Order: sequence, then structure tokens, then C-alpha cells
Amino acid sequence: MKIKFLWISIVSVAALLLLIIFVAIPLLTPAAEKDYLGHWEGSITAAGQTFPIKVDFSDGDKPTGTIDIAAQGANKLPLANIKYDPPHLSFELHTAMNGVAFFEGTVSKDEIKGDFAQNGVPGSFILKRGTAAVTVTPAIDAGTPITLKTPTGDIQGSLIMPANMPAKCPVVLIIAGSGPTDRDGNNPGIPGANNCYRLVAQGLAEKGIASLRYDKRGIAASKAALKSEADIRFEDYINDATGWVNLLRQDARFGKIIVLGHSEGSLIGMVATNQAHADGFISIAGAGRPAAVLLREQLTKSSPQVLPEVESILKSLESGQTVAKVSPDLMQLFHPSVQPYLISWFKYNPAVEIAKLKCPVLIIQGSTDLQVSLQDATLLHQAKPDAQFKVITGMNHVMKTAPADRAANIAAYSDPSLPLAPGLMEGIIAFMNAIK
Repeated sequence: MKIKFLWISIVSVAALLLLIIFVAIPLLTPAAEKDYLGHWEGSITAAGQTFPIKVDFSDGDKPTGTIDIAAQGANKLPLANIKYDPPHLSFELHTAMNGVAFFEGTVSKDEIKGDFAQNGVPGSFILKRGTAAVTVTPAIDAGTPITLKTPTGDIQGSLIMPANMPAKCPVVLIIAGSGPTDRDGNNPGIPGANNCYRLVAQGLAEKGIASLRYDKRGIAASKAALKSEADIRFEDYINDATGWVNLLRQDARFGKIIVLGHSEGSLIGMVATNQAHADGFISIAGAGRPAAVLLREQLTKSSPQVLPEVESILKSLESGQTVAKVSPDLMQLFHPSVQPYLISWFKYNPAVEIAKLKCPVLIIQGSTDLQVSLQDATLLHQAKPDAQFKVITGMNHVMKTAPADRAANIAAYSDPSLPLAPGLMEGIIAFMNAIK
């Protein structure tokens, strides 16, 4: 069974940091008190990343349970060796590739909290009692389909025009973040929807600003534009963004063109802005350090035992050389077909690229973002001191209001009823209006 990365596969740092895959089989366990039974929702934190899980415990002739790990595309995996000695609860997942995943926690009222470990990778988990929610996506204009023709396939997007469009309407190109995130800001590995990019597009339209957002090559409706992982390079994403800017420039309806890049799309967007000479650039939750630096930092915290080999591999890739020999423990991170992409990606330093921009720049960062730190935004601002810098208090990575608590923060990734964080659209609109 292949690992399916949580936030980023070949196109995102976070997936490079996720080392866990679960396949479970049930075992017997003695009976115990029943207050752990029922439906629980929460998250696992491991290898520097947090992702949502759902767990159900049932009682019969023997305790049984299942776990949903949406980020792994896994539903109703059976739990093994469930043991409850109040208030202590333990259970396991027996994995096909990486051994056994162990969960040991304490049941306290409506919360189960404890430690997680698999294959030498430690972590933690937290669950809160609840019921599975049925969410309804709010009605938001999906936009008019638009296509960018490229030599390797079509890139599909959506264009939203304001109801009362002014002459030479300003337009914003929205570039999606890491992993299989589509043009609306949703990820098939995460349950529910957040629609953050569609909400941004709608907010722009309400203020007389058009927008174009698209599925990156290899994602959703643009899947056919990515033929092989071994052939993709970071420059392909830059070229696609540049192509969209040029396409918009050919449309007589539009005036100034602003590029908005979110998360990984920030780096893509700033390079494309420079190459295509866009009229402005907005970075939301963009990293301020090269991907290899972030990878070193995360593995130093989560898996120090692999650092000597990681350092050797990273130095080679940073120098433009592939690595022939990779240990099994690191093969999912550095398998041969992904190495050329990593080489192309590692050579970009966001702080260097943003400093090249001659147009107006706005840097936005949320204070409760679990994936990108305020430090990264500060590094971008230091590299581009004339940029506007706006910190949105209480905004998480998907631009929604969320607390710092990991489980509650991650829950906002799957709640389409949440609006964008207050202050976000106001900051974007003010920046847009100030560009002459």
C-alpha cells in the first residue's frame, strides 16, 4: 500500500514530512467499562504535522473499533487490541509497511488524550466525543469555465466577474496551495469543504473585482496535464501561472492584474509575478524559507535518528545531484522519481524571490496558522520591507477564524459554513484599491 501524503505530495513540504500510513486488523480484548464507547473526532500530531481522524468504539462479544483517516484516503479501518482499564485506553493499528501504530491515552469525561507512536516516530492524539456532522456547502458562484492551453495538456479554471463590472476591471489570479488542493481550496483527502478560494473570489466580485482561480496541473480537472511524476518540475507550475497572467492580459475587459498565491502558491506566484510583470502580488500564508530548510527543521524535531542520511541526501539534491541509494525508511520521501522535482524546487528561496518584485506587495499571515509560522511571514517582509504586512489575529491556514488548539483548528478545514476571517478581505480590497 502506497503512502498518501496529507498536505503535500510532490508539490508540498508538508507531505514530505508525513511518514505514517495505517492498515489495521482486529484482535481480541477483554471487556471493561463502557464510557469510551461511541463516536470520537480529533487529530493525530506526528512528524511535525497534524491531521484529522475519526474513531468509533463499539461493544459486543468483544470491543471493536474503526478509524477514519481522510488524509490517507482511509475509511473504517478496524482497530486492534483495544484495552480499557479506566481511565486508561489503548488500541493499535497493524500496518502492512511500517509495523504497528500504538495509541495510549486517558479517557476524561468527553475527551481521550494521549500518545501515539509508529515505527519509531512519536506523536500525540486527541479525541473529543461527538457525532458525525452533515455539512452543507453555501451557494457561491462557481464562475465561468476557462482553459489555459499548454504543450502538455489543458489547465482548467473558473472566472468570476462582478455583477456591475467597471471598465478595465481589475482581476486577481488565485494560485492554490500545496497538495491536491483544487481551485476552491478543497482537498479530497480532508472531509468536507472549506471553499476558501471561492469565498475570496466571491468577496472580490462584491467589490467590483474579477478573479480567476484554477486547478493546478495534476489536480482535479487539470489532472491530465501531469503525465508523470518523474517529468514534473517546479518551473511547470510557474509557467502555468505566467501563462494565466498573459491570457488575462490579452482580454480587453481587464486592467490591472494582481497575483494572489496561497501557501505553496505564494512562491509560485511571486516568481510568476516577476516573469509576467503583473501589477501587484499578494502572499497569504507563504513560506519564507527554502523547502529544504523547512524539511531539515521538521525532521530535526520529529525524527533526529535519520538526520545524518537526510543531511547527505539534501546536500546532494541542493547541489543538483540525484541520490542513487536511499534507505527504506526514507524512500517515501526521496524515491527516484521525485528527486528531479525536489532539485528544481529546492533552488528557490522565497525571501530572494520576493525581493526581486518591483510591483506593490501585500504579505498576509494568520496568527493561528498551524502550517506556516509568523516567522516565515516576517522573513518575507524583511526581504521586501516596502511591502504591506498584515497579521490576521485568529486566522488559520485556510483563512478561517480558528483557535490555536490543534483539533479545533483542523476542524475548520472541513467546515464550509465558516466565513473568511474578519479583516482578510478588507486588507485585500484596500491593497487592490491603492494600486494605481
